Amino acid sequence: MSDKKLTIVAGPTAVGKTAFAIELAKKLDSPIISADSRQVFKELNIGVARPSEEQLSEVKHYLIAHTSIHQPYNAGIFAKEARLIINQLFEKHDNLVVCGGTGLYIKALINGFDPLPPSNEILRQELEENYASLGIEFLQEKLKSLSVDLYNKTEILNPQRLIRAIEIGSAEEVPVSDIPDFSWEFETEYKVLTMDRNELYDRINRRVDEMVEMGLEKEAKDLEEFQELNALQTVGYSEWWPYFRGENKIEFTIDKIKQHSRNYAKRQETWFKHQLIKSNS
Repeated sequence: MSDKKLTIVAGPTAVGKTAFAIELAKKLDSPIISADSRQVFKELNIGVARPSEEQLSEVKHYLIAHTSIHQPYNAGIFAKEARLIINQLFEKHDNLVVCGGTGLYIKALINGFDPLPPSNEILRQELEENYASLGIEFLQEKLKSLSVDLYNKTEILNPQRLIRAIEIGSAEEVPVSDIPDFSWEFETEYKVLTMDRNELYDRINRRVDEMVEMGLEKEAKDLEEFQELNALQTVGYSEWWPYFRGENKIEFTIDKIKQHSRNYAKRQETWFKHQLIKSNS
């Protein structure tokens, strides 16, 4: 048995992953590698519940606020970066902690990642026109008809990610992957945090209220001109665009953020229950 161990702290949004991982990392004298698809962006802070400066100072963190919303980022890029970091850190550490709620990123890190096909501009234009005329429900049904597995992995309230998933599901050929192999043999342990559904939803609602008090509206307003970027078509930000156009009231906007956050948490729970843990049991 290897003397190296990678502990993965996962679970839905607002379940308490950050605090749990920090305490665990302290006990193990380990840094933390973040596996969060939104906390990677340096322009996003309040709306993605980035760990506070105090928390970041307690334990060394990697892959948080290290890239820009203007740069492409996906599970393949994450897996490449995270594996390189893990290979390097295992030279000095016997224990490492990965913490995050993005199931696809965690699965790509551990199991590798099927190489992604290049963008299909003709199909993308067609899908964008369909989205404009028929709404997001068309994209959701299109993806589900192509691949239920891809549908379950995709953030289905994000039209750009739906379109990309449809491109992937429709592709016939894919390029060669450049994700490096692990340099070390190690044991993998999963700590998937859970909580009573009503209690979790209450925590999500309260956290959204706290985000608003911290200045989420201003953070979103400062990013409004970049709203077409994929990184900003996500929960906590996309709900503000209609409000800024005068289409919705602020109470409705905040309620939508809470609703979409709860929906996202439910999808995360489903992922970790049926995808990550099942595939590694």
